[in-house]
Amino acid sequence: MKKSILYIQFISILLLVLSCKQNKSTLNSINTIPTKAAETTSPYLTHDQSGNAVLCWTERSGVDSLYRLKYAIYDTATQQFGNAVTVTPSKGTKASPESMNKVAFKSDGTVIAVFTRKFENQKNPFAGAIFYSTSTDKGINWSEPQYLHSDTSHAYGRSYFDLARMKSGEIGAVWLDGRYGKSAPGSALFFASTSRGAGFDNEKCIDQNTCECCRTDLMVANDGKLHIAYRSIMFPEKLLGKQVRDIAYISSEDNGRTFQKTKTISQDNWAIEGCPHTGPSLADNGGQVYALWFTAGNSPGVYFNSCEGSTQNFTPRKLQSAAAQHPQLTSLKDGKLAMVWEEVAITKAAPAEKSSHQHGMEISHSKTGSLAKISLKVLKEGQEQIKMNLTDGNQADNHAVLTGLSNGVLVAWVTEDKNTSVIRYTFVKTDE
Repeated sequence: MKKSILYIQFISILLLVLSCKQNKSTLNSINTIPTKAAETTSPYLTHDQSGNAVLCWTERSGVDSLYRLKYAIYDTATQQFGNAVTVTPSKGTKASPESMNKVAFKSDGTVIAVFTRKFENQKNPFAGAIFYSTSTDKGINWSEPQYLHSDTSHAYGRSYFDLARMKSGEIGAVWLDGRYGKSAPGSALFFASTSRGAGFDNEKCIDQNTCECCRTDLMVANDGKLHIAYRSIMFPEKLLGKQVRDIAYISSEDNGRTFQKTKTISQDNWAIEGCPHTGPSLADNGGQVYALWFTAGNSPGVYFNSCEGSTQNFTPRKLQSAAAQHPQLTSLKDGKLAMVWEEVAITKAAPAEKSSHQHGMEISHSKTGSLAKISLKVLKEGQEQIKMNLTDGNQADNHAVLTGLSNGVLVAWVTEDKNTSVIRYTFVKTDE
């Protein structure tokens, strides 16, 4: 009897300790980007040339209702972001949580701000361009905006770009471009890079027939190789030419001068003639390339797989969550990987605003309008180490992004409230 009582006491203490540890992990301090703006949206996390985490976002002014790109540097001591820097030439940019405006930092500290603008009064309602501006004095002064792409026609849409600092210290960029119009389904994937003391050049088309409205991901591995993932339009023979939109991958070993043959990350066979508005995410860890993405092909959900070396095929996919959307992936130290997404809880009654794409496909450009929670998972050697909800699902939290720090992971996301939105963020320690 005494042993039974001692055993029950031991179990109770163990459960209490585990509960306290879980509460310590889940009750992280959640901060909001301070602003007087009418709306903050479209977060993106990167690092400056010194390794500091940097958050970018797009902000709508309450004075003139125009959007501008802003960014701030993270202070690991206070676990908060510093004063916001406004990219003044971005005035009038667009805002999209799947096609975020961004900044990147050359190794010499030059800031490259990249943003989109819509061409008004065009036959194609989605016609627009991607511009960039540079600053050599930490965002105090900016150059006049220039086109990222060589084709400057006002007839096509260009967007869904990504940036990364290459091993050379210069910035590489990929984007989706509609310049080929009706000659090919979907958009085309382009690559360009900056050169020393100059802007973007060496533009080249590296694939066609890509999905028009899903984010792209350009990842530079520790060995300097470029890895790019995007949603492609495919016509598998076994489906008798039916259109599917699965995730494709392409890589370069020479800073984008040449690219290897495109391969499919996973043959999900998602048959959809429209834009899912959810792109893939890549990470590099220990010579392995990892991928995370959403699909509704052969059982909907967020899936994960990997590839050892750019010449190998990706492993069979593994389901991470059947309720998740908009996943993002990053590598941490000690071989760990962190992934984040939103899990929709309750759909509100408000209908989504819809519009037609330049090739006639109907897509949604509205806010999510759904209650959702932000969830985080950390893996090491394929085994789950941390699984936690960062928010409680009682608000419309969506489009989370993340980046690794020395002892954990920094996560930011959008919280919608009625007709506006704010950006929130938190830090999760993962080295325990």
